[in-house]
Amino acid sequence: MTRNVKAAAASLVVLFGAGIAPGLAEAADLKPVRALIPVRIIDESYSPINVAKYLGYFEEEGLDVTLQAVGGSNEAAIQISAGNGDIGAASPAQALIGMQSATNMAIQYFYNMNYGNIWSISVPPDSPIQSISELQGKKIGVASMGSAGVTFGKAFVSRAGLNAERDVSFLSIGNGAQAVTAVRQKAVDALAFWDAALAKFEVVGMEMRELPVDPILASLPDVSLLARPETIKNDPQMIEGFARAVAKGYDFTINNPEAAVAISWKMFPEAKPQGMSDADATAGGVKVIERRMNIWKPTGPEGMHGYFQDKDWAQLVRFMMDEGLMTEEVPTSRIFTNDFIEAINTYDREAVIASAKAFDQQSMK
Repeated sequence: MTRNVKAAAASLVVLFGAGIAPGLAEAADLKPVRALIPVRIIDESYSPINVAKYLGYFEEEGLDVTLQAVGGSNEAAIQISAGNGDIGAASPAQALIGMQSATNMAIQYFYNMNYGNIWSISVPPDSPIQSISELQGKKIGVASMGSAGVTFGKAFVSRAGLNAERDVSFLSIGNGAQAVTAVRQKAVDALAFWDAALAKFEVVGMEMRELPVDPILASLPDVSLLARPETIKNDPQMIEGFARAVAKGYDFTINNPEAAVAISWKMFPEAKPQGMSDADATAGGVKVIERRMNIWKPTGPEGMHGYFQDKDWAQLVRFMMDEGLMTEEVPTSRIFTNDFIEAINTYDREAVIASAKAFDQQSMK
C-alpha cells in the first residue's frame, strides 16, 4: 500500500477514482530509476516531482524513483549523457551547447516542465543600478558555476551591450543563507538566480529588484525532462510512466499548493526555512509555487502537459546562435520529442484534481 492511500484514507473514493489504490506492485517488482534534479536542495519549486514520489504516482507506473540533487542544470545534463542517471531535469541552455556535433552530448528532452524563462538578474532594492548595462565591472552571484545562471547571466549581459567575459565576473555563492549573506555583505553586486530562489529570499526578508531584460529572453523555454536517446528508444514505457506521474504531480500541486509544500518538506526537511513560524514558512513556500505557476500552464493541444512548442525552442536556438553561445544550429527534432505527450496525458485528470482538493495534511503526521 503506497503512502497516498494512508495519507488520504478519509477520501478513499476520490483517491480510487484517481487510480490510486492498494495492491500496487511490491518494491522488488519496481524498476529502479535515478532522477537528477538541478538544485543543491530539492524543494517546493520541484513539488510536482516530489508529489509524484510521495503519493505513489511513480509506483503506479512500476517505477522506484530516487531523486538526487546535483549542482545545476549543466551537471544534470552531463551526468545523464554519461549514463550516470536515467532521467534529468535541466535548463536547455547548456544542454544545447553540448548537443553540437563537436561535443555530441547524448541527450534529448521528452517533457516540457517550464514554458518560460525562470532566470533573471536582480539587485538589492537600494542599489543604484537600474539596468544590466550598468553592471560593468561588477560581480554577479550564481548558485554554482555549473548553474544555468552563468549561461543566462552572460546572455543577459551580452544582450545589454557588455562583454560577458571581460566586463563582469561571476562568483559562486551557493544558495539559501550563504547567498543571502553574500548579498548583505556586498560580496556581489547582483544575482543571476531563478524565480523560486528569489521568492525564498523574500520569505527571509531579503527582497531583490529584477532588472529589465529583453522580452525575447524572458519568454525562452526552460527546465524540462531529458534522457539519453537510447533510453528514450529502448525504454519508452519508463519514459512515458515517469512523465505521466509528473503530469499528475502538476495537477495536484496547482490545485493544492499548500499540501504540495507540506509534502516537499516532509520528503526534504532541509528545504523548510528555519527561524520562522510554520504559518510564515508555509506562506513563503506557497509563494514559491504560485510564482512558478506563471510558467507551468500547459501550452499543448487541449491543455496537454509537457508539450514542446517548436517555435519557442527554435527561437531559443536562434538566440544562442546570435549570442555566440553556439556555433552550430542544432535542429529541434534532435533537441526534443513530442512522441509521448498524448500517452503521458492519458489519465483521469479530474480525479487527480479532486484528490488534491480532498487531501488531508493531518494524516501526514
